[in-house]
Amino acid sequence: MRVPAITLNNFTNINQNKKKINQNTYFLHSYINSLSSVYYVPFTSIANSGKLRTLFHYGLPCMYSGIEMIDPKMVTKMLKNNTFRQPASRVIEVLTPYEKSITGTEAKVFEIIKEAAQNSPDKNLHELMQEIAPRFKKRLRKKQNPIFQELTEASHKLPDKYRYKFKQFMENTNKKLNDEPVVVPFSSYEFKYKLEKIKADIEKGEDIKAIKVMDKLIKEANKFTNSTTANTIGRQKNTLSFLYKIFKHSVLKENTALNNLFNTSKSRLNKESTVIPFNRKSFIYDLSKLIQDIPDQQLQEKMISIAQKLPTSKESTSAYILKVLPDSSEKIGYRLLWPSIASVEHIYPKSCGGPDLMYNFGGACCRENTERQNIDFMKQLKRRPQTKENCQKYVDKLIELANSGVFARHNINIKYILDFKNTIYRQSRKTVNLDTSKLNPELLNINNCKKKA
Repeated sequence: MRVPAITLNNFTNINQNKKKINQNTYFLHSYINSLSSVYYVPFTSIANSGKLRTLFHYGLPCMYSGIEMIDPKMVTKMLKNNTFRQPASRVIEVLTPYEKSITGTEAKVFEIIKEAAQNSPDKNLHELMQEIAPRFKKRLRKKQNPIFQELTEASHKLPDKYRYKFKQFMENTNKKLNDEPVVVPFSSYEFKYKLEKIKADIEKGEDIKAIKVMDKLIKEANKFTNSTTANTIGRQKNTLSFLYKIFKHSVLKENTALNNLFNTSKSRLNKESTVIPFNRKSFIYDLSKLIQDIPDQQLQEKMISIAQKLPTSKESTSAYILKVLPDSSEKIGYRLLWPSIASVEHIYPKSCGGPDLMYNFGGACCRENTERQNIDFMKQLKRRPQTKENCQKYVDKLIELANSGVFARHNINIKYILDFKNTIYRQSRKTVNLDTSKLNPELLNINNCKKKA
């Protein structure tokens, strides 16, 4: 279960928590946690889930959305083979068999990529995004501008000193929107977070040497002082310089993401102007810090609520394209598949005490798994009313595989199907009783005989 993106509740509860937690720490953790929810695939093994992960190869439907999930092993293979670095026309050929699994904004973007590739078949995904970005940037700005205007109007009620800070904040925001350089203070928290994200991307390629380099960089980055002041900036520059030497003498010296991170960090430590793309989450985080101490809580909540209206990459094709614009072709291709990649779901959430045992496992695509978090299954049924039907689709597919001999071939216990049914029955407070009547009863008899033997 993943941590969700920033929601309004993160900010409306601030005053209640003032006595318990330092505000700056609260906002920092809200921000870092929100970012950690973005695009991560659980390639690491969950204890006792190997048998279920074997079944992902056979196109299991997601127990929540019903879409046919993509096997993580296939995505790993694509990454190892550098599939996404090839010309876009070739990438489209490889991804077409999985097209029915790509849904939502990703499906719309995939269609846009296919159209663009017809005119520029030799360009890679990154180059195609650079080509089509200008027209989508205009569309996004048309959606964003009224929201910024509404926010500016609301800011007129701020106390004088906050109004001035807000004006400066929006001036910097406009520069980011127009790709103009701005001076942004260095943040060791942000640097370490981005380093972790780069490591997560590198781990997908399973290059042992590269992973070791990332481990060393992260270890050394932990020596950064938390705050950047006149007394600490010298040490921070020395730490960054040492990190850069490690990086430049490693197998990752040509890595674009790391090069960008080091160059930007150096500029920020030297208080130089640099081009920083607008980011919705960063905007909301910075706004929340700016107004967190104003006495008018209703105004505080109103302004955050207005900012929350800014289009997200999940709902807006234009926001999606602008978000992935700096990404490598490899990451763009991976992002398209991520929501539909199969993952092991704890029906009774692990964070609530759910066991790492087969009877508590189901198959859910990454997006649904991430969005459910540790929500009670009864609440999940209300959030996703189609869950009942899709759990039945999931069971029907399991039965089809069992009856055709796939379970026997991989030495998977048929009892898993009945266990899944019973777990869903219990977690739904006996409201969802899945039909397993199509399961060949002889298979259960054979399974019981093997057990006795």
